[in-house]
Amino acid sequence: MKLKVTDKIDQKSYDRVVELLVEYNLSKTKQFEKEINKPIEIIARNELNEIIGGLYGRSLWGTLEIKTFVVKTENRNEGIGRKLIKEAEKEAKNRNCRFVSLDTFSFQAPEFYEKLGFIKIGTETDFPKGFEKHYYRKKL
Repeated sequence: MKLKVTDKIDQKSYDRVVELLVEYNLSKTKQFEKEINKPIEIIARNELNEIIGGLYGRSLWGTLEIKTFVVKTENRNEGIGRKLIKEAEKEAKNRNCRFVSLDTFSFQAPEFYEKLGFIKIGTETDFPKGFEKHYYRKKL
């Protein structure tokens, strides 16, 4: 066996590793075949058509996972984040998801998610050093 370590991602290798993982996961989760498993993208634009926020994730096995979510600093506290999350929840329900999950760092906006009804289900301490990473889930 040979191992190769690099900071450059080879797309072909990455795609194959993902394919191997998907094959394995499918072999263990046949009962979820009817779940809607696909990516989600929600983009917020201003009147100049500039991106001022967005959300990326995926629905998987009855849960919508929010993986990337941001609102441009100067556009925060305008209700944009709330609208993005609410739209994601609406789409999650359309996909028959029972939950929405996400993680956030303590220097980001954990209280924002709590105001929207997310429940903290775990915390990783000292990640990064001096901060915490929080895991949240919301039942739909």
